[in-house]
Amino acid sequence: MMCSVRFLIFVLFCYFRHADAADDLAVSKLVLGQGYPFEEHEVVTEDGYILSVHRIPYGKNNMGKIGRPVIIQHGVLASSACWVLSRTDQALGFIMADHGYDVWMPNNRGNTYSLKHTTLNPNDSSDKKKFWDFSFHEMGYYDQPAIIDFILAKTNHTKLFYIGHSQGTTQFFALMSMRPEYNEKIIHMSALAPIAFLDHTRGTLKALTFFSNWLSKIANFLHIYHLLPSSPLIRGVEKLFCKTLPLTNVICENILFLIAGYDSQEVNMTLIPIITTYTPAGVSTKQLIHFGQLANNGQKFTHFNYGWYDNLVHYKQPYPPEYDVTKVTAPVALHYSHNDWISGIKDVLKLKSKLPNVQDILVPFFYFNHLDFMWAKDAWTLLYKPMLEVIQRY
Repeated sequence: MMCSVRFLIFVLFCYFRHADAADDLAVSKLVLGQGYPFEEHEVVTEDGYILSVHRIPYGKNNMGKIGRPVIIQHGVLASSACWVLSRTDQALGFIMADHGYDVWMPNNRGNTYSLKHTTLNPNDSSDKKKFWDFSFHEMGYYDQPAIIDFILAKTNHTKLFYIGHSQGTTQFFALMSMRPEYNEKIIHMSALAPIAFLDHTRGTLKALTFFSNWLSKIANFLHIYHLLPSSPLIRGVEKLFCKTLPLTNVICENILFLIAGYDSQEVNMTLIPIITTYTPAGVSTKQLIHFGQLANNGQKFTHFNYGWYDNLVHYKQPYPPEYDVTKVTAPVALHYSHNDWISGIKDVLKLKSKLPNVQDILVPFFYFNHLDFMWAKDAWTLLYKPMLEVIQRY
């Protein structure tokens, strides 16, 4: 029996080691492999995080001509890879490049491609707590403006387009609320599955939000500052259970649905193995706790709640302040759907009522879910084409 256990451990070790060697997570491989140009840049934030930003400067048919810049910002647990995983006529990164845009795909602090800091080492036990002490608030206040300024300086433009998905919209709204001068640097913002209010989140995620306070206590007690990073072990498990066996492939598919909303009609089954290679890309526990607070704080879009005493230290008041989205004066299009369990329709319409320069566009397919905004088979017809029609008016 002991020999069998040892043999199994040895087989799994070899398998995971092989998986780590085989799974090249370089986004350049995804882009260059499709015949597009690729660049990688590093952006340093005010608080020392070193962010990796991936660029497709032009499309296949643009003869090297570089158009106006557009940021395509990923959401929680994702990375720049999510925009170039599928076919060139389905992946938003390639679509925008082929329509004449200079595509910039940033990676938020703490994901697979942005794990560096000027002074902190996330692998050092003495630095871990401080390195991972961030949520979407810091991404909005520090990361997004640093990226915007870098791109504008690099391209000699004064303004750019912004497309965000999920948390990619949250950090945009947080930025414009706290640093409204950045509205002047945005031509137009497309919000895919926008999130500011989370009162009508449904399904598994809604259930998990009720435990956000407990998650905070447990994480602090166990010194768990980040979750679901990309690692050889995680990728090995995903490769073994999400790619090798038909039954476990179905299980992985349903885990995605449990979070984002069920839809067997738009999911591209051939993408599941590659999605699970690049996702999850890591998240800080503080990020998840902050989103949990939004779902249980009385219909408000607020800064992180540290508890009344620590709030007095941070904010000089017992309750966290609200983000004032009425300061988001850049033109915004809210793209949302019926079957999105995370970005609820009532929450989107509440956000719409507060934005001064906004239009809302409902995806014309009832079963379109939260992940379909990135990977639906008919994303071009249902979402990207209507989105581009709006963008091209500016």
